[in-house]
Amino acid sequence: MFYYIALALLAAVYISIIFLMDKFKKKELTNFIFIAITFMCYMALVIKVFFDVGFHDWNFQNTLPTANVSPFMFFTLPLYYVLPKKISKYYLLLVSLLSLGMLVSVILACIHRIAINYRFVPHFLLDYVAHLTLSLWGIYLVKSKQIQFEKNDCLFGGSVIIGVSLFMLIINAICNTAFFGLTFNDDYNIYNMVLVNNPYLSALIYFVGLSVSLLSGYFFKKISIKSVAYK
Repeated sequence: MFYYIALALLAAVYISIIFLMDKFKKKELTNFIFIAITFMCYMALVIKVFFDVGFHDWNFQNTLPTANVSPFMFFTLPLYYVLPKKISKYYLLLVSLLSLGMLVSVILACIHRIAINYRFVPHFLLDYVAHLTLSLWGIYLVKSKQIQFEKNDCLFGGSVIIGVSLFMLIINAICNTAFFGLTFNDDYNIYNMVLVNNPYLSALIYFVGLSVSLLSGYFFKKISIKSVAYK
């Protein structure tokens, strides 16, 4: 029941903010608000889980930036204020390309927990809000014309997270770790799920899925630009 309510409320707020974006005239202030909410929710989640289960528990390990794309993006958000403009535009494009994936991950998480009748854990809301505010920021960046959604730039921006994932794969192969779940030992997974019984095939599925998510994000943004124009 709680997940139904959470999903309905989050959906209502998400849609409302999209249609109110043309009212957000102060771009830097709006950027700061999106970044601050996302980053603070993420850090609050990390701290809460740490004190609940300790450093070595897998629940805490899954909140760290080495766990997967979402926590990596949450953790690196302050880079917006230190990266040179020529570089930061690609980071902002990456944020925008991940908008759809961030939205879908919240929907699927709620549906999955409803399906298995999982108990309601309040700090899950911190994770959901972090995902949705990052998704909204990605949409706002395009609608407010802070980034140009050109194909070549988007390709380069998307390749950043692909490169990070490849780096994690190489580190895992050398150090026998399991960052991003991209490992060839028994700890391989895709967002904590073992979809196939082959770590190499699992890694391939991961990269294909990530690429599809970025590509979908590109078309999602194109559609959203046309549907709700920024004034």
